[in-house]
Amino acid sequence: MNLLSWTQKFGTDQDCREYLFDQRWPEGFVCPQADCGGRQYWKIQRANRTDILYECTQCHHQVSLTAGTLFHRTKVALPVWFLAIYRVAVDKGGVSAVELARELGVSYPTAWLMHHKIQRAMADRNGRYQLGGLVELDDAYFGGVSHGPGKRGRGTDQDPVVVGVSLTDHGHPQYVFLEAVESLQKEPVLEVLQRRVDLYGVWRSDGADIYAAGAQAHQADHRVTLSRDPEAPEVFHWVNTVISLAKTFIDGTYHGRGRARRQLYLEEFMYRFNRRFFGTRIADRLLAACVATVPHPYAA
Repeated sequence: MNLLSWTQKFGTDQDCREYLFDQRWPEGFVCPQADCGGRQYWKIQRANRTDILYECTQCHHQVSLTAGTLFHRTKVALPVWFLAIYRVAVDKGGVSAVELARELGVSYPTAWLMHHKIQRAMADRNGRYQLGGLVELDDAYFGGVSHGPGKRGRGTDQDPVVVGVSLTDHGHPQYVFLEAVESLQKEPVLEVLQRRVDLYGVWRSDGADIYAAGAQAHQADHRVTLSRDPEAPEVFHWVNTVISLAKTFIDGTYHGRGRARRQLYLEEFMYRFNRRFFGTRIADRLLAACVATVPHPYAA
């Protein structure tokens, strides 16, 4: 769906609410109270409020369409939210809060918070999946400044990030994960690998102890290619490419700033990369993810 079609489909508050209703109750209204399940409701329009309450005629429980979603208690019009989601989803280079504020006609703090919440919805959806099969694993460093020339890799003061890329039988990249860790010690890295990579499979790494331990825990076939080996650039081509693309994205869109939000930038990159063949359909997927996710206050 292109931008024109999107704005025509979700151009009014009523359009957006009809979408939310269908997403929330695809087979018609069902009271969310666990011991009720009533199917009939009244609509309640409150004074000076655009949100409509749905009251179950059986137990009189009231619920709004936005309750429990990313739009919970929002003061921003739903068409503005939907347009923001479209822009964040389809722009391969990413869109900054400054750009969103200008395009949506909202203040910078409002655009920043909207962007933050959309990224959290991306992170929630990313966390549902694990890499499997043939997986390349490595680590990289994002941000920070090295202490002098030649101080690279595990000797820098930059933030370490664990990176994984699953490959097809033909050696093409399928899915990726990138997760910032406090250090490249065994405990934090193994925790990431446990969440991000499926059991068994085949792992490729540079032989670092943390990946050897992870492979053992996952009962994976661990294939080691040392960084100094002549074939290393070819073996780790795709994981190195993903690292380069992620750094380019963060530096280009966010200018390398925001250490506290670095993982959210990585989640945004992951979400789009893993759906790079969806075209503009990625906006529909992200909108559904925003409806399905829980509210994310800034403190989260």
